[in-house]
Amino acid sequence: MKHKYFYSILLLAACLMGSLSATAQHKTVVYGNLGMENVNISINDTPYGTSTDAKGRYTLPLYNRSKTVQLYYSCISYQDTIVSLTPNQLQHDSINISFKMRPKNYALSEVTVSENKPEIAYHEKMISLVAYEINDMGLYLIAYRQSGNALLHLSFDLDTLSVLPIAKKYDRLYKDVFGQIHLMSYDSTYQIGHRQLGDTYLNMELFYGMTLRDFYRIMGNNVAATDSVFVIATYGSGYQELYYHYFNRGTPDAHLLEYTFDQEGLDLTENIKKFGLDGIIPPPPIYDPLFAVGDSLILFNFEANKIEFFDEKAQIIGEVPIKFHRYQKWDGKWPMKSNWYKMVLPDKTKKQFYAVFEDESILTLKKINLKTGEVKDVATLSGFQFVLLPRVNDGFLYFMFHTGITHSKALYRMRIE
Repeated sequence: MKHKYFYSILLLAACLMGSLSATAQHKTVVYGNLGMENVNISINDTPYGTSTDAKGRYTLPLYNRSKTVQLYYSCISYQDTIVSLTPNQLQHDSINISFKMRPKNYALSEVTVSENKPEIAYHEKMISLVAYEINDMGLYLIAYRQSGNALLHLSFDLDTLSVLPIAKKYDRLYKDVFGQIHLMSYDSTYQIGHRQLGDTYLNMELFYGMTLRDFYRIMGNNVAATDSVFVIATYGSGYQELYYHYFNRGTPDAHLLEYTFDQEGLDLTENIKKFGLDGIIPPPPIYDPLFAVGDSLILFNFEANKIEFFDEKAQIIGEVPIKFHRYQKWDGKWPMKSNWYKMVLPDKTKKQFYAVFEDESILTLKKINLKTGEVKDVATLSGFQFVLLPRVNDGFLYFMFHTGITHSKALYRMRIE
């Protein structure tokens, strides 16, 4: 009896598997291109759906072919669209549904893409740039040369003002919260300075040499400084919690400016610690940068989806909601966009900020409206894949890129304002 019962169970399982296989084989795949990313496509009266990728493409399998199916297309700032598919149409193995989403009120979207093209700002034969940085004094570049490596100082008109020979180990530049630039290696660092004669700045010199360890101990957590306050940042719990503390100038007491965290990252970090989940990659540190603008502070709190503004006494005076770094899924959740580069570029000369996005290794710069929290495209580096060290200063986008038959790195710039 036991054997007979066992074989009956096997036969029933086989029938069920056959039924499931037959069902899986009879499906209709809807696919298409809507010309834009993050359009949500859902099946009405079901929890199932998908969204378009960075190129506007999507695929969605439909398994119920016996009754009319309604597909619901939605995206913020665009009119919803419903497409009905009859049982006769669903007998096809695939159906292409492609169209352009219509903006609400039929208004044209405010997108202004710069017609300017990147131009080489600095490049010479037998020289390859390693790093660069910008402050009020001009541009500073580390160049590898056959005749010996050098630190270069350029004006904003791209004239070479000074050349200082350096050891090859120095391959990084760091700008601190006061705008001073430091030359760095794997074990030591120097501040770059200029001796001054009246109003004239003379050749570069290196000052205040120290070990890299001491430098990070002194400067590592400093993020912003104004005439009134000084701000430091510290991470906690696997870099999923970020604390900003400020100090009033001349006082040793710290005050909490803002605390931000990623709950999903915290949960994952705790589970990795608790259960020792081998092979699980810890989440990357949260990115919520703070900048000093004049005697005020601006915090881009991406975890809380808002920009926060603080006055000269580090007291909050306002906030603006933001969602440009997220997209809405069919289930109502708002995960972060995969093409958001997690980078905000400040143009402190113009007092403007730019968000960076990346599609297929090509960067797009979006200007952030601090009053509305919205963004608009201002520059796309088409033809320049894998650019290095993007910076914005006085209406120009700067970056490094491989060029020439030797693939040495040159400095480029592009006007965006």
